[in-house]
Amino acid sequence: MNEQIAQHQYQRQQGRPPSHDTQSGQPRGDVITYTDRRGAAIESDEGDYDDDYPPRQHTSSIRYDVDTYTQGNTRYQFHPDQVQHIPRRRSAVPLQEAQRTTEDMTEAPRHRKRRWRPHPLFVLGFGMLLMLGLWQGLTALSNWWQLHQDDATYGRPRTAQYDVIVGHNDSPTNKTHIIAFNLNARVVIIELPGRDSSKAKIYQGAQLFGQNADLDPITLSFRDVNGDGLIDMIVTVQGALIIYLNKNGQFVPQQSH
Repeated sequence: MNEQIAQHQYQRQQGRPPSHDTQSGQPRGDVITYTDRRGAAIESDEGDYDDDYPPRQHTSSIRYDVDTYTQGNTRYQFHPDQVQHIPRRRSAVPLQEAQRTTEDMTEAPRHRKRRWRPHPLFVLGFGMLLMLGLWQGLTALSNWWQLHQDDATYGRPRTAQYDVIVGHNDSPTNKTHIIAFNLNARVVIIELPGRDSSKAKIYQGAQLFGQNADLDPITLSFRDVNGDGLIDMIVTVQGALIIYLNKNGQFVPQQSH
């Protein structure tokens, strides 16, 4: 490749006066002599003196023409005062639908929340405790009701009265009056033969034991136990039977064999 400017020689004489242009008559500045590869000398006028050159502009910032922009064969013209509406994407969801979808996503975990399922042994134990509590409650209710019934029937202290014919100076018109009561957890029986209080007889019975033994009622029944034709007395208390045999005009506890 043959280029003219392969090498050059720069010749400048400090004391040489400026040359004048032959045509215009204007003074010429320094002359630059170039020598190409062929050896031909080429003179070039450097121009005016260095003092006549304008000062160099600042290059820290570069100005661009913001109104136009060229890329390849296409030229773009900018219009900063114009606002163009950018169409919405077809895939965009409306705001209301987006809010509703967000609410649905927020409420969805409530339906998917896993329910707590107790262990079978826990259910069994809880059922047993419930049955125990129910049984105790029913027992307490039954005891309270029975106590209420005894209070209404026998009073306090527990007392039961009977008019019977046992052959102790009595008759159908004057029956023997017998009173049985629970006096401080002891069985006490009072007999008034033929309703004659002057001939009253007192029978001390058994001592009662247990919680609230003084509230246990005492009941009496009368029938021939040993078959001698005389009416005997049977005492019922705390589920036990105590037999008093009718002998010699009075009641005597039956001897156990």
